[in-house]
Amino acid sequence: MSAGETYKVLICGDYAVGKTTFVKTFLDEDKAFLEGYKPTIGVDIARKTFTLDSIEICFQIWDLSGQQSFKTIRPQFYNRSDGVILVFDITRRDSFTNLSSWLEEILDQTGRIPIVVVGNKIDLVNKTEDIVPQQEAKEYVDHVSSLTGINAPYIQASAINRQNNFDPFITLGKLLIEKQ
Repeated sequence: MSAGETYKVLICGDYAVGKTTFVKTFLDEDKAFLEGYKPTIGVDIARKTFTLDSIEICFQIWDLSGQQSFKTIRPQFYNRSDGVILVFDITRRDSFTNLSSWLEEILDQTGRIPIVVVGNKIDLVNKTEDIVPQQEAKEYVDHVSSLTGINAPYIQASAINRQNNFDPFITLGKLLIEKQ
């Protein structure tokens, strides 16, 4: 196994889309889901080192607050970012619609970096009729890919039941290793 790089990874998206739970379950596979919404104030920062394709890499994960009131302070957190996981709640169309403003903010602050788009809360698909169709999300990531010049994968996940929860991190890790 060879030593790898440390990458600054941003987790972005609207409030209450599951970003913090998503990060916490990635950091600690045994951590139980905690009920109730507790908003991130500004940013939460964590680290995780893992092995990917025989390369040890470290993610410095910046979980950015999704609340509109923090939009003015977020730009300072984008500096020297290597990649982004952009999260929306598939049961909340507004969180999907708002991805465009998130993307604009990200590209204004970082330039062209790898972005993985995650449709979170697939565990709730049968509990609501108002879901963002997978095809529509895939069309959006095609748009992201055309703007960045880098393939932007789309992954559906559930932070609560951990379905595909690690996939966005692994996928982003592979994109970052390829880019290097």
